[in-house]
Amino acid sequence: MMFKRRNPLSPLERLRQFLWPRAGWSRALQYLWQRTVRIQGAPHDIAFGLAVGAFISANPLLGTHIIWAGIIVYFFGGNFIAAVAGTWVGNPLSFPFIWLATFTMGNLLMGANAPTTEIPELSLALFFEAPFETLGPVILPMLVGSIPVGLVLGVSTYYPSLWAIELYQNRRRAVLAAKRVVNMKIRLNKKGQDEDDNAKV
Repeated sequence: MMFKRRNPLSPLERLRQFLWPRAGWSRALQYLWQRTVRIQGAPHDIAFGLAVGAFISANPLLGTHIIWAGIIVYFFGGNFIAAVAGTWVGNPLSFPFIWLATFTMGNLLMGANAPTTEIPELSLALFFEAPFETLGPVILPMLVGSIPVGLVLGVSTYYPSLWAIELYQNRRRAVLAAKRVVNMKIRLNKKGQDEDDNAKV
């Protein structure tokens, strides 16, 4: 298979690669961004897809981000591939800050209805004995808080992305137009030389 690794990664190596890419997170995100801006489509669709992914990344239910991104794109439009790329706004480096923000905002919005404003003490045994009672005081505020936090992430992703994608596409069109002009001049010059050679004969 094309692009398949010669030596497949072990599960432990895959986990390490996910938590910390070999080239570093800065290089990995830069590569992802370069691939994203080259997606074929209208700038708004691509930027909106990225914004959708960023919005979903605030959701604490890991493993469902791509599903939610697909649902939102289906009903509201946008580019699905860009939405998947946008979910990487939530990554091992940013998740602690996002989760803290969603938990705090959720408790603030729920006010007196919030079960607690402090993160409860968690343990593996308690999780297996009473999973809903254990995770409820944490997940519920995070779900509520993920909406405003996600909106902030989405808006702050949409406008810079729209500007950058429009700039990239305009520059690409200008480069392609310049290449077409150069190729046309080369063909015309070659045609003129052939006509001169025929005239001499």
